[in-house]
Amino acid sequence: MTAIVSLTDLANRYNSDKGDQYKCAHNYTKHYQTIFEEAKKKRGFALLEIGLNRDDTAEVPSLRMYQDFFGNKAKIYGMDIRPEFKKFNEEGFTIFIGDQSKPKDLAELGKLSFNIIIDDGSHASSHQQISLRELWKSVKPGGCYIIEDLHWQPFVEDCPSSRSLCEQWLDGKAGVSQFIDNEWSEHFLAECQSLALLPSYSTLHPAHLTEKALFIAQKK
Repeated sequence: MTAIVSLTDLANRYNSDKGDQYKCAHNYTKHYQTIFEEAKKKRGFALLEIGLNRDDTAEVPSLRMYQDFFGNKAKIYGMDIRPEFKKFNEEGFTIFIGDQSKPKDLAELGKLSFNIIIDDGSHASSHQQISLRELWKSVKPGGCYIIEDLHWQPFVEDCPSSRSLCEQWLDGKAGVSQFIDNEWSEHFLAECQSLALLPSYSTLHPAHLTEKALFIAQKK
């Protein structure tokens, strides 16, 4: 009998820090396993990840993990600012090159539909909020929008942090910023079936930061 390979096993195999061994070892796959198993059953399954590599190499560890987990019938999309990732179109992925902080670069993705969108891009709050605003409409009913690594920001910004907005949404409040207005926020809350802020299990960051590092919004 063939052994079942878990999402964590695959993350570790491909050196993705979403597993429990490589680099930050966030072990997000512990949270994803059940969600993704359910998503596997969907016909016409499509997944998008923003941000394809953290090691300054032209490799796509997480996309390979998803491809193995969901199988060849799944459509796996990626977006990154670096043009060298175009080469992975030849391996069955669909790669968009663009800047997640620019709505015009997100426009083509906004025309598509996804069961799961994962933002593992720059981690800047402004970029996360612009991407969520532009791409939430592309999440299929029952699908999920995920923002990773809310505990870390690449630079100081003058907007509310994405983590603070997520905390307000969890309390049923219409969190707003320069990029998310009240009307959009209320619409977003009305369309959500569930919201969660979940921990990273990385030991490289203080526990008070990593306890709310992962945001998952499921659409009705």
